[in-house]
Formats: sequence, C-alpha cells, structure tokens
Amino acid sequence: MSSKQFISAEEHLAKLGVTVQQAQDFINNNVGRPEIIFEAADQFGVTNNMLSEITNISINNVRDYFTVNGKDSNKLDRTSILINSDTSELEILIDFNNNSSFLSNAALGEAVLPLLFNVVIYGPTFGPIISLQSADGIYDAEELGVGHLGNIPATNESIESLFYGTLINIFTALDESELNQINTFPEDGDLKGFQALLINALSEPPSPVAWTDEELANQVAQKAAEIINEYWIGETELVGVLDLSFLGLATA
Repeated sequence: MSSKQFISAEEHLAKLGVTVQQAQDFINNNVGRPEIIFEAADQFGVTNNMLSEITNISINNVRDYFTVNGKDSNKLDRTSILINSDTSELEILIDFNNNSSFLSNAALGEAVLPLLFNVVIYGPTFGPIISLQSADGIYDAEELGVGHLGNIPATNESIESLFYGTLINIFTALDESELNQINTFPEDGDLKGFQALLINALSEPPSPVAWTDEELANQVAQKAAEIINEYWIGETELVGVLDLSFLGLATA
C-alpha cells in the first residue's frame, strides 16, 4: 500500500480545526494508549505519514508502534475516496466521464443496478469514506487519492463520473487479447506477474477499434457491478471505489 501524501499534516489538521501542537499534545497524553491514538487517526483521516510529521518520528517507527500493539497500520492509509495506491504515470487514466448514449453515467448506472446484490448500495458507493471529507464542499487531492484533478465538487455525482470515466479509459486501453490474458490469469498465480501484466497492458496506447460503444458499455457495466458488490460484501479492506479496478490491482 502506497504511503503517498498530497497535503501536509498541518493542512489536513487545519480542516479539522486542530493545530499541529494540539495534535502533538493529544498524542503525548495518550502515548501509553495506542488504541486511542489509532481510533482518532482512523476517524479523522490522519495517515501514518501525517503522524510521522506531527511527532517527528520515522514512519517505520509509527507503523511498528501500532503493529506491536495489535493494530493494522495500513488501515490509516486507506482514506482516499478514489484509489489508495500510487498510480504514478497511470494516474492519467483517472478522469471524468463525458460520454453520451450507451456510455453516459446515467446509462451505465441503469445497466449496473440489475447486477447488484441490492440496489440500495449503489448511491452510497460514491459517498465520502469519512463524513468530514465532504464538509467543506470540495474533495482535494488527499481525499481523492490522485493529484492531477485538483479540487472537485464533493458530490456523489463527481465520484460516479470519475468511476465510470476511469473504467472506460481502462477498457479502452485493453484489446481483446489483453483482456483475455487478464481474465484467465490463474487466481493462485504470482501476484507480481499479474500486476506486471496489468501495468504493461494499461501502459500501451489504446487500440482505436478494440470495442464498439455497446461492447465497451457492457464491459464497463459488468466490471462496475463486480467492483461495487465486492466493495460492500467482499473480504478486502480496500475502500476507494477504484481500488478493485484493474488500475487499483495493478498498483496496490
């Protein structure tokens, strides 16, 4: 899991109305109660990197502090709404959906709903992970998990558009042969080999005639439903709506 960070601890704490000194005091007063510090960090989206900044303790020591006390430090880095891994140059695949007809957000949403185990999960999938994330009306880079979009409106519609836009870009980057290789890769196969396959496929220029709009819409709807179902009933603890996309799996 990536430890990337787009804003400083001071900037993040300011959104909470808290100073770095106040955060330091809270940690110092509870240093013997790691569960209190962990729960507060988890509740308010304070990552391991931020805790390292606040305390001037190395990030490895921060992680070790939680680990030896039975806490999963990785959980504190799963705070981004879109994706929680370092997508590097593949970040450009994450973009809004401006398509129409079969590939519009509305059409894809209608295609996805019958494929869900319960339609009531659809809307909340695109909401904030932590309630305070939408309090100021914007999602910043830290909250999104990507830096190239800047600040965007903190609405479910924004995240839904980015979800479908990115899935469209992912499938546009794949041809039928590549998709078959991905879909038939052994479930118990080498993870690094699978990630290399995904990265190579997603990094290549897209084939201009790989899919018709209808075929592309079907691929996107099927994968979207799979991701949303897994998001709510799966065993993973990944929380970004794109963490379980091919892009998320490639860079996790």
